[in-house]
Amino acid sequence: MIEINLVPPELRRKRKSGLFPPGFKIPMEVVIGLGGGLFLLLVFLHIILLFVNINRLAVHKRLEKQWAEILPFKENVDSVINEMRILQMNCKSIDEMAASGEIPWSHKLNILSDSLPRDVWIRKISLSQEMLFIEGSAISKQREDMINVHKLTANLKKQKDFLSDFADFELGSIQRRRIKKVEIADFLITTKLE
Repeated sequence: MIEINLVPPELRRKRKSGLFPPGFKIPMEVVIGLGGGLFLLLVFLHIILLFVNINRLAVHKRLEKQWAEILPFKENVDSVINEMRILQMNCKSIDEMAASGEIPWSHKLNILSDSLPRDVWIRKISLSQEMLFIEGSAISKQREDMINVHKLTANLKKQKDFLSDFADFELGSIQRRRIKKVEIADFLITTKLE
């Protein structure tokens, strides 16, 4: 084929050179072979990724089973840690109260212990910013439980060392309950800190 171009050489459009030099042709067998090889490579990679995915799924199932076995122990550990944090906060508040030195708590608790009549016990002593709460119970088979609670408050009111840092020492509500044949009176004593 003869090509005639009447455009002057400086105005002619230059041909872009391709990926391969001019006159280089790839045979059709090579193109088909490369395409087939690429397809086989993709199939092989897909199979490998499928095996990897199945392996990861098996590992995930095994880890879920291990987690299910560990979970009750973890919950126990969490409850112990929470309880420990509460106890640490209580110890810190007790240390702060003891360090302030304003109220001699050990002496007051000794007086409270010495003032307890027979068959009366303290269940809980709690302290807020302004109030001291003493919760307890009295037990008696001859209906002396109320008398014992009043003896406790009378004994404490006689102790000037105990009342020195408190105001409005009051015996609150007394609630009776019965366990089998035994009468129990639950009481609450409140007092304000001065």
